[in-house]
Amino acid sequence: MTTIEISLPRDLAEEAEEMGLLQSQVVADLLRDEIRRRTFSDLLAHGGLAHENLAHDAPANDPGPNAPPNPPRRRPQV
Repeated sequence: MTTIEISLPRDLAEEAEEMGLLQSQVVADLLRDEIRRRTFSDLLAHGGLAHENLAHDAPANDPGPNAPPNPPRRRPQV
């Protein structure tokens, strides 16, 4: 674990605290989501070539943006 300290405008910090957004796990989730979003945007901007420093941050069980979609479910026969 790493401890970080950030400076925020008072009103933003108060609103984020009221909403529970400053809890460690919530901040970690928000950062991971933003890393994924930027990685995907980078993939689109560079024709599928992700920036090396961003691509390694996805969790091991994440199939990534180039994974095939889930096959459609078949309706049970009646």
